[in-house]
Amino acid sequence: MTTSQESSRKISLEMKSEVHYKKAAKSYRKSQQYIKMINLYPTLQTTLIECKDENLIE
Repeated sequence: MTTSQESSRKISLEMKSEVHYKKAAKSYRKSQQYIKMINLYPTLQTTLIECKDENLIE
């Protein structure tokens, strides 16, 4: 990568506005990825309950 390419790809360290992050969160909550994750919560809860008294570390 040349120096000119590096300078054109600088990353901004400034945070975006609160409105931006609220919009992103709202959009994510409608995504298939989020819905799939939420639907796995009962499985996770059941698994944690089943393993509660297990000695998993020796």
